[in-house]
Amino acid sequence: MARPMELAVKLGWYIFKQKVTRRKRFPLVTMLEPLEKCNLACEGCGRIREYEPVLDRVMSVEHCLAAVEESGAPIVSIAGGE
Repeated sequence: MARPMELAVKLGWYIFKQKVTRRKRFPLVTMLEPLEKCNLACEGCGRIREYEPVLDRVMSVEHCLAAVEESGAPIVSIAGGE
């Protein structure tokens, strides 16, 4: 794992390159959610009802890696499941 200063420099360099090429919009973070599963049953949560048909669906590793590559974002946040 890279040290915080190294990460800051890499992120700064990425942003600099985007600005130099005059890109107005560019991705900073990819929010990857490979699972929809949830073991909670919160009364006010509509997620379980809304996503019930896909709760057992899981993204393959290949699909996750392809999504990250396609996004081009320098940071990936992995969430999902409980």
